[in-house]
Amino acid sequence: MGFVEGLILSFIVGWINSYLYRKYLRRRNKDWIVFLAVIFLSALWTFDSLMYFEILDMKWLNFLPWVDLPSVSTGKYFLWNSFIIFGIDQKINYQPGMEVIASFLFLSYLFWYYLGSKLGKVIHGYRTYQRGQYFIFRPVKKFIKDREKNKENSEVNT
Repeated sequence: MGFVEGLILSFIVGWINSYLYRKYLRRRNKDWIVFLAVIFLSALWTFDSLMYFEILDMKWLNFLPWVDLPSVSTGKYFLWNSFIIFGIDQKINYQPGMEVIASFLFLSYLFWYYLGSKLGKVIHGYRTYQRGQYFIFRPVKKFIKDREKNKENSEVNT
């Protein structure tokens, strides 16, 4: 995947991680959100670094008829031309000095993950008992059933 695809994927995984954290993981251990973030970001950084330094060969993508990776610096070409898998090739060629921009893009994966996680928490709620903003889109009948079920559970416990 290219840099832009990595940014989008970081945002989406941060969003999903915040949902999983609120729904399933917070009750068990509060450190899961950090653990999942470290695992995901380190895997993404490793994979993209291997592509950028051409340790991982991307020439195998040339079997697709719409992909035309050059024989030299295929990993850098693949990263700079996001969405080449989908047939969109901007034809950005690697030039000396682009390492600075690439390093900022690599580091920005962390920011986009954090942004997705925070916006996900706004939508899903920060704590297990919070409903978040998705409550606006939730059907009223389901809310009434949940409220009645919670009321019955509290009466049973007392």
